[in-house]
Amino acid sequence: MIVRELQCADAPACDAVLASLPDFFALQSGIDACAAAVRSEPGYVADDGGEVIGFLTVERPFENCAEISWMAVQRERRASGIGTALIEKLAADERRAGTQLLLVMTSGDADEYIPTRAFYRARGFLPAKTFPGWWEGDLPLLLVRPL
Repeated sequence: MIVRELQCADAPACDAVLASLPDFFALQSGIDACAAAVRSEPGYVADDGGEVIGFLTVERPFENCAEISWMAVQRERRASGIGTALIEKLAADERRAGTQLLLVMTSGDADEYIPTRAFYRARGFLPAKTFPGWWEGDLPLLLVRPL
């Protein structure tokens, strides 16, 4: 497996990765927003012999930080180091570019996101702030990783 930059041609494969995770990506608005992101934002894909098995997209809200806007790994390939490889590639590239912080938003209270929060915490992200009322039926949690 290699981690490489996201290309426009990867978008349908990224859509398929997302479709393998209906319990995490069930809202059509989120699916549509992710589809738009993989077609317009920079990012990375995990490529296993020409098959995209995971991806992340990146926004840069400020000069000193990069935010993971979307990230997903094929259901059957989760917990095998793919997400870590994606994050570490992003962190290394951003550190070289002078970025100081990585940000990510996830669910702060949904039980099915307990492993997701643990995943980010294990990779150096720290809880920074919750945003009540931003997402319908969910509590957004901002996590921050100093670079």
